[in-house]
Amino acid sequence: MKKILLTLLVAVFALSASAQVYLGGEAGLWRNSDAKSTNFVIKPEIGYRLDKKWSLGIVIGYQHTKVDEAKVNSFIVSPYARYTAAEFGPISVFLDGGFGFATSKVSGGDSFNSWQIGVKPGVSVDLTKRLSLRTHFGFLGFQDGESGYTANAFGDNGFGFNLKGNNLTFGIYYNF
Repeated sequence: MKKILLTLLVAVFALSASAQVYLGGEAGLWRNSDAKSTNFVIKPEIGYRLDKKWSLGIVIGYQHTKVDEAKVNSFIVSPYARYTAAEFGPISVFLDGGFGFATSKVSGGDSFNSWQIGVKPGVSVDLTKRLSLRTHFGFLGFQDGESGYTANAFGDNGFGFNLKGNNLTFGIYYNF
């Protein structure tokens, strides 16, 4: 047992020392007074850089949506592979390709699942050696929820390229 724990500790320190692990996430709050709706989302993220071009990561998040008196709570899991397409000094352009799954519960009602598969383009700005600001804008792919629900934790059901202002997300990341 001691050998296993020691091996795990050495692996964690080796990963941290090589500055390949990153931790961060995104959060958002949107209130529409006219529609009497509120949307809150928090999506922590952890990833590992395989090399200068490729990274693997996972987003695990929570979303709360309230429209009039209906409340929907969603749990989201989204693994991805990130390809860094271009670097311009501290700025890099990347594509996150992956899938997402969400399970949602309507207060006093049904539960339903939704999913998406596609690509999200983004930009990363290295503020310091350890701190980065990242933004995602848009989505190219397919997203769907169970029948009877036209909107899900990822947005409207359908496929295509979606480049709306509410698809713009910002996050801050710490690079170990």
